[in-house]
Amino acid sequence: MRNFNTQGRRPRHEVADAGALRVEVRRAPGELPQTVAADLLDLSRHGARLRAGTALGEQETLTICLRRVELGLDLHLTGVVRWRKQDADGRWSYGCEFKDELPLETLGEFFLCGILSARPACSG
Repeated sequence: MRNFNTQGRRPRHEVADAGALRVEVRRAPGELPQTVAADLLDLSRHGARLRAGTALGEQETLTICLRRVELGLDLHLTGVVRWRKQDADGRWSYGCEFKDELPLETLGEFFLCGILSARPACSG
């Protein structure tokens, strides 16, 4: 059996098809811009790594909306930005922790639909 938890982290899974989902981040009232388009880089039951062109604050509470119309997927996950890093291209990468754990069934559907790769995500 593989041990994906070698560095004390819970398993994260890479996105297999970056264009498979429409990802939108909704910020708390009063934060501008109110809605930010993002890319999902990896996903676990406990959080996600995102990339966006807009700076979000550490500890900022937000709603991550994942959509794929042809599958009827419209998932809204409340989370908190736990870390952020500006990339060389000026975009931002974020680590977000979900308020509630993502159900195993939902994660399984992401694999079955080819949205997630069975390969664990790399650190970074």
